[in-house]
Amino acid sequence: MRPALIALPILLLMLGSASGCPSEPKPEPEPRSLAKPDAWVRVSDETQDLFAAERPADATCDDAGYYFEPITQALEVQTELCNYVTLRQPTLEPLEPGDQIRVQGYHGDLTAPEPSEGYLGLAIAGELAWELSVPIPSAAAEFDETFTCDRSLPAGVELQLHVHNHGANSWDLIALEVTPTSG
Repeated sequence: MRPALIALPILLLMLGSASGCPSEPKPEPEPRSLAKPDAWVRVSDETQDLFAAERPADATCDDAGYYFEPITQALEVQTELCNYVTLRQPTLEPLEPGDQIRVQGYHGDLTAPEPSEGYLGLAIAGELAWELSVPIPSAAAEFDETFTCDRSLPAGVELQLHVHNHGANSWDLIALEVTPTSG
């Protein structure tokens, strides 16, 4: 075989890699947990509660009314025992503008002696980031919502999760995740 014919495939290979041929595509970023379902602690100081303006005069909360449910791996709030609660914990991941934050869970049948509203809210680093209001009465339902982060925040900033509801109902937070805009 002639040396020129041997060198031609090597030259073509080198030109192909230098000509901008596409490399392996970057993998899509994976969702990461933003909070531990078993690490929520109650905000007991009203001056630290970002949702304090929502507190009704008849608010009650027995510590047995919110807990980590090991079977479903969810935070559960039973509103017959705790009709108003704000919980906190630090974020596990840093956040950047454009990151997608997912809030997933469900509520049981929402009932009360009189029509009302159930509410779930999430604050990040002192600002309301997401909220869900559900009329009472309502049938049990899942929620799975995503919103976009609008600022850079380091890991460890405070999350506050708030639930208030009239009547004997339950709310479960299954996942609070962030999908970064870049891997």
